Amino acid sequence: MRVTMLVRNPFTNDTRVEKEARSLALAGHQVIVVAEGRPSLPRTNDGDGIAVIRVERPLARLPALRFIAYRQRLIRALEVTRPDVLHAHDADALDPVGAAARRLGAPFIYDSHELWLQQGPRGRSAPYWRAFLAYYRLIERRYVPQAVAAISVSPPIVRALAELYQRPFHLVPNYPDATGQVHRREIRSLPGGEGIPDGAPIILRLGGLTAGRGVEELVEAIVAVDEGHLVLLGAGHIGAELGRLAAHRGVADRVHVLAPVPPDQVVDYAASAAIGLSPAIPTSLNDAYSLPNKLFQYMAAGIPVLASDFSHVREIVEGSDAGRTVDMTKPPLIAAALREMLADPEGRRRMGSNARNAVLGRYNWATAERELLAVYDLVASGRSEARALPGSRRG
Repeated sequence: MRVTMLVRNPFTNDTRVEKEARSLALAGHQVIVVAEGRPSLPRTNDGDGIAVIRVERPLARLPALRFIAYRQRLIRALEVTRPDVLHAHDADALDPVGAAARRLGAPFIYDSHELWLQQGPRGRSAPYWRAFLAYYRLIERRYVPQAVAAISVSPPIVRALAELYQRPFHLVPNYPDATGQVHRREIRSLPGGEGIPDGAPIILRLGGLTAGRGVEELVEAIVAVDEGHLVLLGAGHIGAELGRLAAHRGVADRVHVLAPVPPDQVVDYAASAAIGLSPAIPTSLNDAYSLPNKLFQYMAAGIPVLASDFSHVREIVEGSDAGRTVDMTKPPLIAAALREMLADPEGRRRMGSNARNAVLGRYNWATAERELLAVYDLVASGRSEARALPGSRRG
């Protein structure tokens, strides 16, 4: 089939969309990804059997006009690809995809990367956040029942969405690729990593640096882990704030904020760490139900994990003897767990080996890919799991 996906980012560092697009292309589908444009990025490019079209935002002065004009640009970009099926990555892609699907008479798939309506405000103003939730509540109520199939990323999110919309959701977790060997790369070789002494254990946290994600708690915890060096590998707007917090707590020399590395090198760099951190603070239901990609990247790298003590995370981490879980809202508990793990090198080696084996055997993209391709087989056969498809004709 000719598959057109819409993702509301520049499609430069979205591993889930990349893996799904690549899997569909290898299965024989023709894949086009429509993404957001940036002046520094090419408007179109092709690679690995995937065509990319980037659509830049209009320059209208009023936010409402920009929003409406950009929506129309995205719809037109989707329509001109003449897809057999459309694929909406998250709720912010649903409206353009749903509108294009109706005009073309084409089916569409909804891929919920988040429990969208249960996210935290992340520093947004209260009026903005109320408007945001009201708008996307209407969008989801309109389009989720119309999707020919729906997928999501974690068991709790799948259950919550299936109950809310009274329709099936398929579980397609964001597991990592687990083919080939891990080629260990030294974190100390990265810009900013040269200040980490040889032999000092690196405690690694991957991902964006935004408030409410448990990063501040990690800085507080490292105060009580004398030998450990905390590496925050990722970009975000609170990087400078974290540096000030580290200086205030007297650990500026043991907290290192480093720029992100290319997605295909993340696991290789993670392999040089002693412990991988996967904190999630339950400030929202979305956070509590998440199954972070970083968790599986650490496991793929063969290092032990210290993760949030949520039941679905505990089942994976402690069920595989791949690490420990702890309440990540409490820095003293994080510090105590880190000290115990650092004091037990043999235990870390065992848990790291178990983690790698668990990814190779179960928690890998090949497993998730089978469910994704099964969903597309359902669509190709003409079957639908939509509760109420809109009346439309094929364009």
